[in-house]
Amino acid sequence: MKSGTLAVLTGAALVVALLLLGAFNLAKPRILVLHSSDRNSSTVIRMDEGIHQTLDKNRQPMSVRWHYLGIDGMPDEEHREDAATVGLRTIEQFNPDVVIAVDDEAQEYVMRRFAGLERPKVIFTAIDHEPKTYGYVGAANVTGVGETVPLTAIRDMLQYVKKGQPVRLAILGDAGPTGKGQVKQVEAFNWAPHSVVGVHTLGDFAAWQAAIKGMDGKADAVLLLSAGGLPASPTERAVVPYPDVIKWIETNAKPLPIGADIDYVEHGGGLSVASSAKAMGEIAAADALAWVKAGPAAPPPQATQNTRYSVGMREAALRARGISLPSIYIEASRLDRLYYP
Repeated sequence: MKSGTLAVLTGAALVVALLLLGAFNLAKPRILVLHSSDRNSSTVIRMDEGIHQTLDKNRQPMSVRWHYLGIDGMPDEEHREDAATVGLRTIEQFNPDVVIAVDDEAQEYVMRRFAGLERPKVIFTAIDHEPKTYGYVGAANVTGVGETVPLTAIRDMLQYVKKGQPVRLAILGDAGPTGKGQVKQVEAFNWAPHSVVGVHTLGDFAAWQAAIKGMDGKADAVLLLSAGGLPASPTERAVVPYPDVIKWIETNAKPLPIGADIDYVEHGGGLSVASSAKAMGEIAAADALAWVKAGPAAPPPQATQNTRYSVGMREAALRARGISLPSIYIEASRLDRLYYP
């Protein structure tokens, strides 16, 4: 009899404990980090590093989940829409208080439909378009961190391409949301004393190859913007691996290639100047924590623009082109763990 009563009491205590644990987990604020790319991108890894470092300092219990859309590595619109559907399902199931949405593709394919709603709160980060592109202006549930391509730093670096002489600069990007947003920034920028001799937004690798070959004798440097998920050609939709794109460019481009993302040097490129993904992750996570702690009715934190950037270099590749950069660039790339001899 006593053992039966004890078993009942033990079972009841276990049920109560499980109910309390469930209630505790449900009460914890929920943050979803929604990436446009897959988890293997160097930019994504550094973005997550910044997010983790900020969240790890927080003492309030939080439930945090990551989802990687992988859109920039997909060959066509059908696959991108399928990835967006999975992302929307993740939001529905997790029911986050805040979504940290990374890059323009996450806004274009998923988050723009939540602008102006009560839930979830949206913190965009690393977007190259203006927030109005996604209907975010005036939306009380949206704030974030814009990405500015570090064009001033790139312009300053161009003086070392031709030993102080003005440089003819070509621009090459893909036809996706990120690439188009970056091109708008490039076209609005004052490049003097240098000159922009061509701007190309092309949607496949064959078109990139033709454009780069056509720059021979017409450009001294080419700024390479977003190049994620380039299909081989208009008729062959298989995506060319990014390292293969970079290897071909470094081997065949007569103008000096300059990457606008840190993956460019990590996969074999000679030089890159890119917005700091880690810094944008830190800011976005800090905004998410502040907004959650302020309460459901709190206004959003002020939207900001990231101005920090990272330099990457592969010195042997630059030396082969007869280019030597001052030691300050070398030390900056070492600090960012982006220096290769």
